[in-house]
Amino acid sequence: MFPSYLQAPNSNEIGTFLALDFGGSNARAAVVELKGDGTFMELHRVSRPLSDPITGRELRAPSVNAEELFDFLAEIIQKVLDHSPLSPIISSSIPFPLGFTFSFPYHQRRIGEGLLLNWNKEIKTAGVVGKDVGELLCAALARQGLGSVVRPTAIINDTVATFLTAAYQDSSVDIASIIGTGHNTCYLEPKAPGFDGSLIINTESGNFSAVPETLYDQRLDQQSDTPGEQLFEKKLSGKYLGELFRQIILDFSERGFLDFDFLRHWNQPYSISSKDLSLILTAEDNHSRHLFNIPRAELDIFRRVTLLLFKRSARLVAASLIGVILHQDPHLIKPHTVAIDGSLYEGMPGYAQELTAALSEGLASKSSLVTVKLSAGGSLTGAAIAAALEKLM
Repeated sequence: MFPSYLQAPNSNEIGTFLALDFGGSNARAAVVELKGDGTFMELHRVSRPLSDPITGRELRAPSVNAEELFDFLAEIIQKVLDHSPLSPIISSSIPFPLGFTFSFPYHQRRIGEGLLLNWNKEIKTAGVVGKDVGELLCAALARQGLGSVVRPTAIINDTVATFLTAAYQDSSVDIASIIGTGHNTCYLEPKAPGFDGSLIINTESGNFSAVPETLYDQRLDQQSDTPGEQLFEKKLSGKYLGELFRQIILDFSERGFLDFDFLRHWNQPYSISSKDLSLILTAEDNHSRHLFNIPRAELDIFRRVTLLLFKRSARLVAASLIGVILHQDPHLIKPHTVAIDGSLYEGMPGYAQELTAALSEGLASKSSLVTVKLSAGGSLTGAAIAAALEKLM
């Protein structure tokens, strides 16, 4: 439960800001113009992968150090500046503010600081864990010759970025959640201890642990790179649902419920993705059987297991959202809007409907007070809004 050091935007933040988004396989930078009244425009964007098979560059490897990674990020910012309309208005005497969406677990003691707690998403770059990513970026910008031109002013994660982008456009938004490869939720705390007024709180809900476990959850956790960590996320997010499915099906086979011969090629961990599960649900019977070499007799079982995993995922997310809502508003007398981003919620057939149904069941007669809306792709805009809010502080 980390403070973001940011209040909600009021839709009137105005100005042009640099934004940087680093959250996994790609890094992106952009110039974003906030026009006020909840409107904005992305003027220029540059995106680069951390892994390039042509050149052999792999910035996620433990053999790569912090300086190399952050020099790469500074180069992307330089490319944005070189091809954007900012050049005439940037003054070397007044560094241009930059918001930084950094989508990894970090500890924050002020708006421009973020100490990386641990890497995830298969990134293992050396020399970053325990360091302030704001300082590392500032040092890289200085090496790039941009030290007096660009100043990182605000660091947020992708969940807070989703909140800021959605709340900038809709003042009723008071909760945001990522339901994709990973999972996290943030919310607007009406009166946070030690702060004046309301504050966005990053719950790091993917690390919640007080949730009933099945044998399959325990196996997945024990065989993961991070045993005992992110236990809630491991039960519901896109990265893990395919592996949970594989564990269940192989267990059924070992118990003699399914034919093992056609499953031999599934012995590799994480060989089934959530996208594969989506195809099992949506593809025509013949096409689905051809894709996965599934005998007709087993296809209905596969679909039933997939549906149960998706339903459990949606209900766990709903339970955590209800907990946040009732913390904010114990008697549920005010309307609340939840903004959601993420590939699982947006792309998995029926997932959004399962989440809505679970919220309706849990909130009963008060469910009409809670609205859920998709707010996709807000990481860069959210970073710009964070820089604008910091400027007003």
